Amino acid sequence: MTRRKQTKTGARRTRIISLRVNEEEARELASLAEQRGVTLSRFLIEAARQAGDIDKARRDAEQGPVVRELQRIRTEIWRIGHNVNQVAHNTNRDLAVSAEQEASVAAAVRECGRLVEEVSEIVHERLSG
Repeated sequence: MTRRKQTKTGARRTRIISLRVNEEEARELASLAEQRGVTLSRFLIEAARQAGDIDKARRDAEQGPVVRELQRIRTEIWRIGHNVNQVAHNTNRDLAVSAEQEASVAAAVRECGRLVEEVSEIVHERLSG
């Protein structure tokens, strides 16, 4: 339920009267507002805005360029793993490996190592930055 009131400056304000808190919560909110030198209304409005900013930051982090780069690396590692599995399957079936297949597997393992290092660097930068 709301009630509208016009202030001295002519601005219209709406009073929200359905906020329910216990006495301890009311004291905590009043204390926090007082510490910041603002009214309880202003404190609650700013808290709600900051909560919205946190949600936006979380969404940006979940969909940001670092996440996309890590997803790209994961896909590349999956492809390499698939190729290595095919070579292993052929080897087990034929019990023979050509020099070319052996070199391909060795190169794939080196590439996986490089990608893991790249992921480690990205994660380290994000955690320390």
